[in-house]
Amino acid sequence: MKRMLKYLKPYSGMLVLSMVAIAVATVGELLLPSIMSRILDEGIKNKDFSYIVICSLQMFAIALVSFGAWILGSYAGARIIAGFSTDLKDAVFKKVNTLTFEEMNSVGSSSLISRSIYDVGTVSWVATMLAETAVTVPILFIGGVVLSMRKDVTLSLLMLTVIPVVFGAVVLIARKVEPLWETADKYIDKQNDILRERLHGIRVIRAFNNEPKEQEKAANATRIMADKIIKGNVTMGILSPLAIMLLNVAVVFIVWLGGFRIGNGQGNATGADIFAVIQYMALVMNGVMIAAMTIVMLPEANVSIKRIFHVIDLKGIPNGEKDSDFRLSGDLELKNVTFYYEKSEKPAVEDVSLKISEGQKIAIIGGTGSGKSTIVRLLMKFYKPTEGAICSGGTDLATIEDKAVRNEIGCALQKAAIYTGTVKENILMGAECDEEKLAGAVRIAQLDEFIAGLPDGIDHILEQSGKNISGGQKQRICIARAIYKDAPLYIFDDTFSALDFITEAKLRRALAEEKKDKTVIVITQRITSAMNSDVIFVMDKGKLIDSGKHDELLARCSIYKEIYMSQTGGVSA
Repeated sequence: MKRMLKYLKPYSGMLVLSMVAIAVATVGELLLPSIMSRILDEGIKNKDFSYIVICSLQMFAIALVSFGAWILGSYAGARIIAGFSTDLKDAVFKKVNTLTFEEMNSVGSSSLISRSIYDVGTVSWVATMLAETAVTVPILFIGGVVLSMRKDVTLSLLMLTVIPVVFGAVVLIARKVEPLWETADKYIDKQNDILRERLHGIRVIRAFNNEPKEQEKAANATRIMADKIIKGNVTMGILSPLAIMLLNVAVVFIVWLGGFRIGNGQGNATGADIFAVIQYMALVMNGVMIAAMTIVMLPEANVSIKRIFHVIDLKGIPNGEKDSDFRLSGDLELKNVTFYYEKSEKPAVEDVSLKISEGQKIAIIGGTGSGKSTIVRLLMKFYKPTEGAICSGGTDLATIEDKAVRNEIGCALQKAAIYTGTVKENILMGAECDEEKLAGAVRIAQLDEFIAGLPDGIDHILEQSGKNISGGQKQRICIARAIYKDAPLYIFDDTFSALDFITEAKLRRALAEEKKDKTVIVITQRITSAMNSDVIFVMDKGKLIDSGKHDELLARCSIYKEIYMSQTGGVSA
């Protein structure tokens, strides 16, 4: 909880304003019973109507000031919640953008969503409650007890006996609900995960008629989550009726004891004093209830804080020792590279060694799960090799800042990423616009005809995820995005798969002509995408099994020949 103070510090001025306003409103509440007692003792008893009017006007003025103070305090509190939660979400978002793939997988996208929304909301709400409690409870408790004792000490002591019982119940409830909130939060994450899976795979689910199975998975997660939340709320709900019952029992005893003492001439208390003590007791119990509800909510907030800081405390992608002045050479070398994904018993790539010369056009081909995309992720420094090294110009990339390496690579990944905005904005991705370079990237990516056919041309608005364009058009925009970057190395990770063969041939021919002095690596399962490359590397089950030109591999590599035969139906020469 202490770590949250850093995020509240920028709002310290607003917090002070909120606390002062709430303090004024609370003091106003405490003044009202005393004035009401005077009305009963002096106004009604003496039938002094003018005195009653004066006291009533005083009460109205105090109530008006209290009302204004509460509005001001609530406004300031709302501003604090909005700013605090924004800053906390921003901290989580910034950290997520630096996480390694292993860390992302360990937390999960669904959990990151619930942590940045649900958990941040919970912490913000409880933090505001704590700020209000820090002012309201001491004033209500101390002020109520002192003012009631001025009326009658004996009756006030009876009031104080109720408070330890309430706090004892609060402690027991708080201990019981914390594990319930932990489990509920885990299943909120699971619900998010199931929903994301269903949205991404809805066509496949429907094609295989798996809707009932998916619905049952979601229902099971919902049942467990709902069960824990209901139990937590029911357990917390015990507190309010218990406190009300104790309050009413205490009121009965105060009325009985006060009447008994007045009837027997004991003490100086009057009926108005008993009335005032009962009101003060209600105010004190209100303060106790506010404190109790805050304390009961602390376990849930504590769970949320742990989940938020679990993300913020992740190491993220480590930076190398050298600065960002690094310039990547077009030649690459993988030296005995082995890599294991987290919790995997078998390596994704094993003892891979290969050399790529500057300006070469390279293809890496293999079936699904052969380790092709893993090599891309290692080259982009999304992961670090478990063993071995990746070098460029003799420099181990492990010693270079991650951002510096990525700045030197133009990469189009397997999954096309299209964002809401114009075609132009999707190609530039925030880079400064050079019209000549942009036209070249559009031309190479074979986007000319597509853009010419759009109502607004290159300024045509694309919907989120490119819902208003085809798969091939998405891929070509991503390819243009990679080409626009003036880099010594270009990587295309199965980005030609959504293109028809004619478009792909034109694109590859234009790419070879325009980027002839650049190193180009094409990751593919298509034989047509690989066969004209300077060197083809063949991967199978995470191992590099052969390399060479198309004719050489067709003659000696059985796996390459099998891929060729399955896709072309041809026979080797």
